[in-house]
Amino acid sequence: MLLESGTRVITAKVAHLIGGGMDAGRISGGASWFERSEIQDLIAYLRLIANDDDDPAFVRAVTTPKRGVGAQTLDKLGRVAAERKVSLSAATHEDALRAAIPIRAREAMDEFGSTINRMRYRAEREPAGRLLAELLCVIGYEAYLFDTFDKPQARARWESVNDFVAWLAKKGETDGKNLLELTQMIALVTMLEGRDDTPPDAVRLTTIHAAKGLEFRHVYLVGMEEGILPHREAIARGNIDEERRLMYVAITRAQQTLELTWCK
Repeated sequence: MLLESGTRVITAKVAHLIGGGMDAGRISGGASWFERSEIQDLIAYLRLIANDDDDPAFVRAVTTPKRGVGAQTLDKLGRVAAERKVSLSAATHEDALRAAIPIRAREAMDEFGSTINRMRYRAEREPAGRLLAELLCVIGYEAYLFDTFDKPQARARWESVNDFVAWLAKKGETDGKNLLELTQMIALVTMLEGRDDTPPDAVRLTTIHAAKGLEFRHVYLVGMEEGILPHREAIARGNIDEERRLMYVAITRAQQTLELTWCK
């Protein structure tokens, strides 16, 4: 059992284990990193860059942030796609649709399509971190967050996005993977997170909070360093006692062996 104070680091470790050929099992305790709405927004763009026939990804990406493509335009787009038996992305080029929607919506979809096509062309040629940073800038995602949510929530979501991009960039550099290959890895991780057939010998990952009341033969505590455990917010608030109690819960989950790890 691998214990961590938060799901963000846990989810990154799932991807690392899978990349090493290990069965990582399921995550428990709180929302997975990949389940956060801001991360799903970015993943929608990645999925569409990798596959322009991905209709659910198209709908999420083209409407987030808002760019003048509303429900009526999407309805007409869906009808044309169904009639022509093509993807939503392909249907944006159909004359029947372009004649039926406002100029603003048409221009917005053209600009959106151009952005996706440029990223797709460069995805196998340039570092993932550079492309992701540029994508976020082009679509104005930071401004969208601060226009949509209150400042503390927007700041937290933007931090989550930056952490995700930094992790992907590092993963790409370390493993020599381009953006399309990283997107395939993300698809595998999210699929494994939702499965119910975890093998009994798989590495299981959970937060310390979710492990309360449970015991495991072998426990590995990761991220035992200042800023993670104890968490930087707890340090700032002077709430170290709660972090000590959390640490006590963590170390008493082990029945036979306990290992603590931290970064140098």
